Amino acid sequence: MNSPSAIFVYGTLKRGQCREKCWPLPPVGVHSAWTFGQLFDLGPYPALLPGQDRIMGQLWVYREPEMAQVLAVLDEIECTDQPGQANEYDRVIVWVTQFDTGQTVPAYAYLYADAYFLQKSARNVPATSAIEGHRYVTWPELASA
Repeated sequence: MNSPSAIFVYGTLKRGQCREKCWPLPPVGVHSAWTFGQLFDLGPYPALLPGQDRIMGQLWVYREPEMAQVLAVLDEIECTDQPGQANEYDRVIVWVTQFDTGQTVPAYAYLYADAYFLQKSARNVPATSAIEGHRYVTWPELASA
């Protein structure tokens, strides 16, 4: 598989959230999308682990030559592979389904590095959104549907 040219975000990097302006370059496109996982609320930001819930987010698509610059900035924001620091998040490849096309594509996503801490200390975010017969987890949480 070739390296993805998209990043799936589910928290503060989404449009309308506090880190929206942190992206170093404008994307080719931003699509509503979802991936499987388990979402936890850490207060000011969420954390994702592998799981079976449908996690809503956004797929930010870039040109392949721009990915190294984009990932370097996001790695710093997410405390991934920074010299002398333990990772807070690990950058991994996940499969993401776009709502507009139904197409499933590989994308980078940031998963929380300390699963044990989340499972012991953080609140699991429940599914509150229903779309076409499926329940989705969102952050920030929406009122129950």
